[in-house]
Amino acid sequence: MKQNSIMIIGLGDLGGYVLEFLARVPNMSKIVTADINEEWGGRKTNSAIAGASQFNLYPDIEFIRCDAFDIDQTAKILKEIQPAVIYNSMTLLSWWVITRLPQDAYKTIDEARYGPWYPMHFVPTYKLMQAVKKAGIKTHVVNAAFPDLVNPVLAQIGLTPTVGIGNIDNLICSLRMVAARMFNVPLRTVTIYMVAPHFVSYYMGRYGNSGGAPYYLKIMIDDKDVTSKVNRDEFVAEVTTLGKRPGSIQAHPVVASSVCRIVMGILFDTKELGHAPGPNGLPGGYPIKMSAEGVEVFLPENLTLEEAIKINNDAQVFEGVESIEKDGTVILTEKSASIFKKLLDFDCKIYTVKDSEVKAKELDEKFKKWASKFRSS
Repeated sequence: MKQNSIMIIGLGDLGGYVLEFLARVPNMSKIVTADINEEWGGRKTNSAIAGASQFNLYPDIEFIRCDAFDIDQTAKILKEIQPAVIYNSMTLLSWWVITRLPQDAYKTIDEARYGPWYPMHFVPTYKLMQAVKKAGIKTHVVNAAFPDLVNPVLAQIGLTPTVGIGNIDNLICSLRMVAARMFNVPLRTVTIYMVAPHFVSYYMGRYGNSGGAPYYLKIMIDDKDVTSKVNRDEFVAEVTTLGKRPGSIQAHPVVASSVCRIVMGILFDTKELGHAPGPNGLPGGYPIKMSAEGVEVFLPENLTLEEAIKINNDAQVFEGVESIEKDGTVILTEKSASIFKKLLDFDCKIYTVKDSEVKAKELDEKFKKWASKFRSS
């Protein structure tokens, strides 16, 4: 195919929004959609084509069935298409599923935070990155599956995605709204620089604070630093008032917008500033600049990359992640692992790359068994 195309792999709720949004961008590059479910994938693709036509837009969109667990076949597809950008929206368990549990059950299992769910997001992304390597193509992979942790693990084994999406980027949207309303200025004049992993974006969005996790924040209005003019704790607390948005699966339009901005930033070489998790395999989230070359971390002058990485690593502990070893092994905190052991009878203190698929299958089975108790009550 060899053209400046984008491939969307995984047409679930989030991937579906991304497709619908990109289909409505004038002069969009060719879009190739892919999913293991051919019936559903065809329907979602037709939906995007039909919706775009209502805007008198007629994008070139094609669906291909793809099973990412078949690495050889996926590599063959990738080599034929040679997309400029691949957006990965695959997971074995969508992040929002636990939010649909009864409130008490959700709060109980959520105390373990997101770290223990890691293999559910790692495995499909790992398969995809192996296929990309096997295909031998030059492309940029934008990964939606827990990129704060999955991307740095893949970097340790030589399969680094270009960048992640959402998470810190979602929080930045709310913080910019807060600043615009507090200072009574147009939203377009506000620039935020932040360093923080998924835990901070998740916790701050719900509770108006970081839960004790470290983060970096700088607020600019018309290129002037106004950070010292606000009480930081009071400022971020307004996320739950001035900047509040729908949560759970209803947050996906904003998340999908993050995907589209990053994809288009790379595809169209915009060189614009944004935020993203897992850029070039780094842990946690950072300010970035997007271009046809990929992304680069773009930090304020008073912050070094080493300091930013330390902030993210220290904050990831609050996610239940104690460390990422040089061979890609993920070690969870005792607190996080013990909650899953108690609730699900699932051992997850250590996740190796080698056992990730087996652990993902076991976790899926044990979570479904545990969750079924609440659905039947």
